[in-house]
Amino acid sequence: MTKARRVVLFPAPGAGHLLSMIELARQILQHTHNLSITILIIRPPSSSPFASPSISQHLDAVAASALDINFTELPEASFPEVESQGLASNLRFIDNHKPAVSEALTALQETTTITAFISDLFCISSTSASLDLGIPTFLFFTSGATTTCILIYLPEMDRKYECDLKDLTEEVEIPGSVRPLPPSALPDAILRKEEDSYRWFVQNARLCSGLDGILVNTFNELQPTAIAALTDGRCSPSDRTPPVYPVGPLLNLGAAGSEAKNHECIKWLDQQPHSSVLFLCFGSMGVFPTEQIHEIARGLELSGKRFLWSLRAPTREPGPGFALPRDANLEEVLPAGFVDRTRERGLVWPKWVPQVAILSHPAVGGFVSHCGWNSTLESMWFGVPMIAWPLYAEQGMNAIELVNVLGVGLGLNREGGDGRNGIVRAEELWRAARRLMEGEEGRKVREKMKEMQELGRKAVEEGGSSYLNLATLVERWSTG
Repeated sequence: MTKARRVVLFPAPGAGHLLSMIELARQILQHTHNLSITILIIRPPSSSPFASPSISQHLDAVAASALDINFTELPEASFPEVESQGLASNLRFIDNHKPAVSEALTALQETTTITAFISDLFCISSTSASLDLGIPTFLFFTSGATTTCILIYLPEMDRKYECDLKDLTEEVEIPGSVRPLPPSALPDAILRKEEDSYRWFVQNARLCSGLDGILVNTFNELQPTAIAALTDGRCSPSDRTPPVYPVGPLLNLGAAGSEAKNHECIKWLDQQPHSSVLFLCFGSMGVFPTEQIHEIARGLELSGKRFLWSLRAPTREPGPGFALPRDANLEEVLPAGFVDRTRERGLVWPKWVPQVAILSHPAVGGFVSHCGWNSTLESMWFGVPMIAWPLYAEQGMNAIELVNVLGVGLGLNREGGDGRNGIVRAEELWRAARRLMEGEEGRKVREKMKEMQELGRKAVEEGGSSYLNLATLVERWSTG
């Protein structure tokens, strides 16, 4: 009797990674009825930046659906005992699940034929387990193609530069990047050679050459230069680059459902004029010190614009490592009287907000964002122009691409820092808000974003570039 065919997905913990992988699973099943999906789940400790109280709700919703997706929770692994609960320790924590991944795949192989194992970048060390079992193995980048280029090119950069990347005095030429990048725009995890995270990325980037393919959450029309560099092998001149498949934008648009539409923020937006509201939201780990919060408040007050501000407070003043956000006490963190003075045209929300539902609302005319890739794709999907305020990870690169290459957003200057550090003064935010929401410059940015919205939607429609890329893979996994 022929065994049923199964694709196994292994996302990194954390809402952004998990939701992208779940959406990939949904799209796979849209192409075939001959596959089942198993998603391996890691439960991070509460101190981890990957921890998210909303993850269980997402898993329950998918499990209750009619889709052939099931979840296997991996046994708990040890968390490295290091001084800082930063990225490196969390990567090691994921690596410690490799034996459990091998056991889970071995058990599944007894009853089904695993035709593909798809790993998140942060879970790449476990690809050796699937390769040892003879399973076709793929990597899924939840970030864009330019970030993919940098990470695959990192071993070459490690040989090329003896100093830390942060100490380079010239801009860095990266295959696939339309323009040279300042070192401050590179992912902070790779800026210092002595950091564990740097060594982890250099070591694991070399694993890509042995894989059967790389899936990227982007589309050909958005990042053609980066995709061409990957496809041509220019990012890995000393080694093999596997086939690259842009399959995005993959978005959890179900988050704009009926529950989100009953949210207080949506009810408030319902009362605002079309394209009049500036939405500020900085991701699941985006927090600011008190001084910056006060500058944002003053800038919004100066601008005179309508605004919806998702304001989370740090569990401590931001510094080394991650400062996880918590619900904010507005009386403690905002300037005295700010809420009362702006009550007629603004709303500050101190908890989680339904970002997809907000961006899809016709009252929203601009998005001040940390430029995380999921947020970037969501903004494009709904045609909302951006003000780029990168904070960490690859967001500095994303911001340059959005502002200087694609022209779908405006940048911000910082005082006493570079493109990712330093403070944004109230006057700078005020000027950016006015430029985006009115006048010729804002009109051009809005038009560019509308063009990208149309291209992104066409890419995932039947016959579109991303649709066909995924269809090619699913055909192989279903019948090969």
